[in-house]
Amino acid sequence: MSYKSQTIGRARALYSGCNGMIVWLAAVSFFCGGSLVLAAGEAQKAKPSSKPTTQQRPPMQVTPAKGVPAASAQRDEQGPLEQEAAGLKKEEIEIAKKLMLDFPDSNEPIVLMGNIQVRHGNTAEGLELWKKGLQLNPQQPNVYNGMAWVAMSKGQYQEAINHWQKALQIQPKTPGAHVGIARALMALGKQVEAIVELEEEIKISPKSDFSFYLLGQQYLQQKDYDKAKKNYEAAIAVEPNNTNAYYGLYTVYTRLNQPKKAEQLLARFKKLKAEDMKVLKDRNDAYSDLVTVRKGAAETYVTAGRLYMESGRLQEAEALLLRAIVIDPNDTECLEWLVTLYQTTNRVMDAIQICKKIIKLEPEDPVAYLNMGLLYSRLQRTVEAEESFVKAIKLAPEKSDGYRELALAYLKSDIKLQEAKKLVEHAVKLEPTAVNYMALSRACDKNEDIAGAISAAKRAVELEPSNPIYQQIYQVLQKRK
Repeated sequence: MSYKSQTIGRARALYSGCNGMIVWLAAVSFFCGGSLVLAAGEAQKAKPSSKPTTQQRPPMQVTPAKGVPAASAQRDEQGPLEQEAAGLKKEEIEIAKKLMLDFPDSNEPIVLMGNIQVRHGNTAEGLELWKKGLQLNPQQPNVYNGMAWVAMSKGQYQEAINHWQKALQIQPKTPGAHVGIARALMALGKQVEAIVELEEEIKISPKSDFSFYLLGQQYLQQKDYDKAKKNYEAAIAVEPNNTNAYYGLYTVYTRLNQPKKAEQLLARFKKLKAEDMKVLKDRNDAYSDLVTVRKGAAETYVTAGRLYMESGRLQEAEALLLRAIVIDPNDTECLEWLVTLYQTTNRVMDAIQICKKIIKLEPEDPVAYLNMGLLYSRLQRTVEAEESFVKAIKLAPEKSDGYRELALAYLKSDIKLQEAKKLVEHAVKLEPTAVNYMALSRACDKNEDIAGAISAAKRAVELEPSNPIYQQIYQVLQKRK
């Protein structure tokens, strides 16, 4: 089970989440030559640990393992892949133990150790740790999700349903919870209830080809061929190589007595099935296990790095995150945390280089381009910032962030002021949020439209009345009437 922070979103470097991206930056006001300047986009500093320490802790020493740290008769019998997997398992156990010592009042290290134990096959120990973690903090949907899957593996379907329902009570849009409940209901022979759960899952995860496939299966069993066909086709639209969905469609067209179409679908199914079998035949099980172990170990290091970073122990955090990248170079979550760490410590160029790695791994991710644009803007490299924001807009034209940030980059450099106003007006039209209205206020002010600046700032205050910065800006603007 993947246990990740519930309070920090997808791209915590500068934005959280690609779905309704929430910018961390806040409008800040200051005076320059008697005129009001609204600045947005400066990085927040990491808060130091609230716990006093008697001495400076040395950074955690993490030595990359190229094999097994210590020899043993058992390990001598293992191949290099098995040895590396064993070494990584030992590493993450030690990391979790250290976290439990360094953060005795936190539930996260306990839950993390539970995750590790379950992944390593020690299910009973893992469950006990999860229960202990829930005693410290019961608001953990991911823990209930993990417990549900353990129950499923034991055939305890009703217990699994109970755990997923608890997860949904805490976080109603927990991805995968409804499809998990549906699978448990299917095992209990409750098809109608399963359909309801799958429909709910698709509302939360509209790109889940597996949910569409299962829904097609349920309608096929009910002989509702139109709905079965619709859902199989939806699964294939999301994942064109969904082998089972093609077989489901073949079955539908066979029952609808359309042999020509059924024959085409069967041919496609057989081709995909042959490819699947070839992959299984060529698979190196030891290597496949090692890949899984690497991903789990990298996640452990990322969690540890985040905990140390949030407590202000940045050297230890960096060492852990860098180790995670060595273990799994494609872990974009780890790279995002490195961006956070580097921008926090004013290593902006290092953060930009990490952003470039993220973009190489996920070239269609608009958040990565937004992050890089903000970093370039911080260096006052407007041309590069502009290129990044334009790319973000192209990838997510329905989101306001790219338009707003491009406008703010222009305003910061005192260029293209009228275009900046048009951009932020479009951002407000897309998403009438407080931060967008505050950006519009700045754009109006820069274009000498004081009435527009006051009106936009007033709207921002109405949307976020508890924001003292917005209140201050609005009051200052009113005095300039």
